[in-house]
Amino acid sequence: MAVILKRGDVLHIQWYDPNLKKTCSKSTKLKATQANQIKAKKYAEKLQNELTKRYNESRQLGVKNVRLKDAFEHFLHINEGKHPKTIKDYKRFYKLFASYFDEEQPCVLINKLSVEDWLLNVRKLHLSQNTIHGYGKQCNHFLNFLFEYNYIPMFRINRAVKTKPEVKDKIVFKDEHIKKIFKNLDGKSWNFKIAVLLLFYTGLRSSDVLTIRSDKIDLDKQVLNYYSPKRKKYRSVAFHKDLVPVLMERMKQVGIGPLLDYGNIENLGKAVHRYLMELDLDGNGYSARTFRKTFITLCRSRFGMDASIVRELVGHEHGNTTDKYYNSITVEAMRSELEKFKVEAIIANN
Repeated sequence: MAVILKRGDVLHIQWYDPNLKKTCSKSTKLKATQANQIKAKKYAEKLQNELTKRYNESRQLGVKNVRLKDAFEHFLHINEGKHPKTIKDYKRFYKLFASYFDEEQPCVLINKLSVEDWLLNVRKLHLSQNTIHGYGKQCNHFLNFLFEYNYIPMFRINRAVKTKPEVKDKIVFKDEHIKKIFKNLDGKSWNFKIAVLLLFYTGLRSSDVLTIRSDKIDLDKQVLNYYSPKRKKYRSVAFHKDLVPVLMERMKQVGIGPLLDYGNIENLGKAVHRYLMELDLDGNGYSARTFRKTFITLCRSRFGMDASIVRELVGHEHGNTTDKYYNSITVEAMRSELEKFKVEAIIANN
């Protein structure tokens, strides 16, 4: 029961919080007069009613009294099979979240108003809009987890408070820059040269090309067999005939094992960035991901390749029922369609 206490000449309210399992108190900032005593008593009754209501609702909903820190460890355990980059994003989000919410306190202290206040503060940070939206998305994932395991009562975030993504322009390599990238590959290590050629000619994700092994390449059939961390499945795709001689040489060099010697996608990304800086192309918004965007754009807009086959080549999910469930796209069909992808036509025009 919330009670009124006099400390000096100021009235304080003291109560027991069943969620925190401890006695709390706060100053009313009211002088200890008879009139203020009545005001403080009404406030104490209101506070007690709110505490009792919240506690009863939590019990009815089966909400568990678990620390935020423990809940996040559970969250990581449930998602441990996801890509390391995703786990890193979760941990980055939690670091910012725990700077506002005490991770030693129970999750039940998290409510609609406090989360909305956190989101509003995040939106004020001097970060890019998409970085801020990333925090918003991770917050949404974590809240859904807390709801699912009855760590907190369910609530809905106001749409006006939610973060929003920024739709950026589609940046692809200009033809003259493609020529420059190819021309200056001579003298580079085979490890880097093959990485660039694979990114350009296949349009695969950086995380995909890092899983390609020399013993999983069929040069005769022009087929790459690899594991896609993003899709969480093993895939087989045709590759362009221009890659045959360079892959053959690289396979001799590495023997049986990974084709590329980069520990992670960050290292590959840094290597590409250094190369672009060396060519004075780093001011165009280019990155390792630009190869994927360029490949898809060239396939569809320049060479008029079949959309379903392009999606299959780059590892995109098929959006329509026909391709998703009925149309089996063969390696032969992919290889045939790749005949339209003519790099010499791009380079010859510059």
